[in-house]
Amino acid sequence: MSKTKELLANLNKLTDSSGVAPTKAEPKVQSYTNRFYTSIPESIHKLPKRYDNAKKRKDEDGDEFIMIDRVYGNLWNEGALLQKDGTVYKGKLYRKRRLITNKDPITKENKSFYSRCTVTADGRWFDNGGLPIEAPTQLEPEKVKTQEEIEEIERVKQEKAKRREAEILAKLK
Repeated sequence: MSKTKELLANLNKLTDSSGVAPTKAEPKVQSYTNRFYTSIPESIHKLPKRYDNAKKRKDEDGDEFIMIDRVYGNLWNEGALLQKDGTVYKGKLYRKRRLITNKDPITKENKSFYSRCTVTADGRWFDNGGLPIEAPTQLEPEKVKTQEEIEEIERVKQEKAKRREAEILAKLK
């Protein structure tokens, strides 16, 4: 068979029965930082209930771990969720703040503070270190914009659009 005929014969294999070209499989990344060692005490970090029956594995040294979902951040406050199966989460990640109350070991008084956390569109929660947590009970209330604030934002947008239009028209002349 000539080279041309072989290439033409292989072109038929590029599409499936629907006539759509196959999509490239998403690469899977098995990150060491997605390992959660079972020897870590709950006083340091407690995983959500969905990890109770996770498959346990052993590393090179014989220590037991499970794979967990983990959120990673960057300089621009965007994030990526690397799931336990090695794929990257394609959904939206939302930023929230939860209220945490701890007892000060020196003064013995309760101190409250807000801590950043991340939630996925499907309801998985992560702390500010990117580790999975149970859904918090105390969240910062959502800010609701007043009608005046909405009108002000719209007015500013219209002014910017008029300025841009005037700049473009000035460059055309």
